Amino acid sequence: MKNKNQNENQNQSENENQTHYMPIYMCLGISVGVAIGTALDNIGVGMCLGVGIGTCLGAAMDAANRKKTTEDSGSDEKNDQDPME
Repeated sequence: MKNKNQNENQNQSENENQTHYMPIYMCLGISVGVAIGTALDNIGVGMCLGVGIGTCLGAAMDAANRKKTTEDSGSDEKNDQDPME
């Protein structure tokens, strides 16, 4: 029973430590979009483009991070097995 609880606690702490890139890139996208929109004299279009690009980049970074995390945890499980089995 202790092993199950320890595994659950470990999984919860791993989930809490994950970085979420989408909000970060959305904010950066809005900032860059406002700058581009100001230069082009159309802030609304710049903001929309910035949010769209930031969302795409953030989703891609989240997916890559999630894939890397699952690959890392999968290799740990393989290493824990007894080679004689």
